[in-house]
Amino acid sequence: MQYKKLNTHTFALRIIRGEKIIESLKKFCAKEHISGGFFYGIGAVDEVELAHYNVENKQYSKKKFKQAFEVPNLTGSIGTCEGELIIHAHAVFSDTAMNTIGGHLVEAKVSGTAELLLTKTDPLPKRYDEETGLKLFEF
Repeated sequence: MQYKKLNTHTFALRIIRGEKIIESLKKFCAKEHISGGFFYGIGAVDEVELAHYNVENKQYSKKKFKQAFEVPNLTGSIGTCEGELIIHAHAVFSDTAMNTIGGHLVEAKVSGTAELLLTKTDPLPKRYDEETGLKLFEF
């Protein structure tokens, strides 16, 4: 990954070919001591794992895709829960026929590049919510 600090709270990131998006973001946040923030980006990938959360049974269903995709939108948040860094991302992917899929991004491997803008905030703690089964921001 390459990055440039644009100001005290904003970073431009470039995740390079072969790197994984979520894994790279976690390493970057650890290096820069980021425990709160939001990001968005675009790019191209060739391996994707998406998930969909069912609130009723509190479980994710997951599906892997191995093909060339454009990434017209990647959006997410950064927080912590019990000392663990949480990268929560959703994304849309477009295939060669311009059909799209999307959902909760478990992981994706970059095929060309991924370009992101990340804004660091104050720490954003999360806590487990019994009703939904999710780790939610605690304000």
